[in-house]
Amino acid sequence: MKTIVTLLAAVALLQGSSWKNGLADANGLRSQGRVTEAAVLYQKVVEQARHCDLSAPGAAADLTNLALQFYLDAQYVDAEALYRLALQAWDIRGPEAIRERAITTGDLGNLLRATGRYAEAEPLLNRSLAEIEAVSGSDSPEAAQALDHLAALYREQGKLPDAATAAERARRIFDKRVKPGDPDRAANRQILAAIYLDQRRYEEATSLLQGNLQQEDEQIRSAAYNSLAAAMIGEGNYHASEKAARRALEIDQHMLPANHPATAAAWNNLAQACRFQHRYPEAEHAYRQALAIWENALGPQHPKFAASLVNLAAFDHELGRDADAEQLYTRAIGIFTASVGEHSAQALVARNELAAVWCSERRYTESEELTRATLAELQKTLAPDDPRLIRALSNYARLLAETKRTQEAKTVKARIRALE
Repeated sequence: MKTIVTLLAAVALLQGSSWKNGLADANGLRSQGRVTEAAVLYQKVVEQARHCDLSAPGAAADLTNLALQFYLDAQYVDAEALYRLALQAWDIRGPEAIRERAITTGDLGNLLRATGRYAEAEPLLNRSLAEIEAVSGSDSPEAAQALDHLAALYREQGKLPDAATAAERARRIFDKRVKPGDPDRAANRQILAAIYLDQRRYEEATSLLQGNLQQEDEQIRSAAYNSLAAAMIGEGNYHASEKAARRALEIDQHMLPANHPATAAAWNNLAQACRFQHRYPEAEHAYRQALAIWENALGPQHPKFAASLVNLAAFDHELGRDADAEQLYTRAIGIFTASVGEHSAQALVARNELAAVWCSERRYTESEELTRATLAELQKTLAPDDPRLIRALSNYARLLAETKRTQEAKTVKARIRALE
């Protein structure tokens, strides 16, 4: 894994020989799955780094490498502090470090994206890409990595066409400039596969993910298993999905710190697989595990936490627990509105699902008003064949059928069949 290489690279400057021994011990503990004990030793590294000489040779690179490790471990507060220190150190280096500073700027933007701070992340990621292209060229591996960061941001903002464009451009660069086994190339496949999954392009996503299962890095393999679990859910292969999700969860629990967001994603996919096999107690347990980890790791205002609320709300609605579902959807809508905007696809979809709950409760007037409003906006925002729009149309057709407008319902259902 990147852990040993990344941390040992920073030893000479920041820690000295005694810290080198401590880091070696931490890496050993982590490889044994003793992540809590390892975390204590890693924390000593970051505390020493906060007080290092930023003008010393190698300081900027070592701080950047350390920040990456803490980012990978989802220790976002420490990672952000280290990245900002690294930027100060690159500034001291002056014009000779423009390229390295631009890359670190992108790394910081990617961290802010991971923590749901999209408004702060986007200008940093765009600046990073522009500066890298100016210094290294628009077809450089560094530019491809910057494009991947932007693709991940666009995907989380619900801008799937923009996300696909950025990730596919990055893929073309990697195909031309980077060896097949390179970790950055694997990261690109993972991002692109996630976008394809959102677009229900399951076969293309699965093809990309199979390549990542051959990587030595266990975290890359875990992410691939997790995304394969999502693809198999989309294809209706719930038993295989459960198997893949459990494999991802097994790797994550062995290799990652407690409450890592990747573990939450594995729990969520396991919940979905159990739910669609009608094993509801197991599904609910897994949903709540995912929810708790996302809240702990990312905070109660993060869009991923809101997405987890939506999943649990859909589960409650399926079981007829509409009061609980309404409460969860309402909470999710508030988070999405604050984080990605009132008119974002995520907020609109959650409001449309809330309208479906009201329909089930026979609150038809309220349901229709909200359904029409959200459907109109989704039609302006999303492509005609976007799965989220098709789902909203299905909710509208159900409302029309419930209110005895049979012909109108048939017309909407015919439109859905033409899109699928």
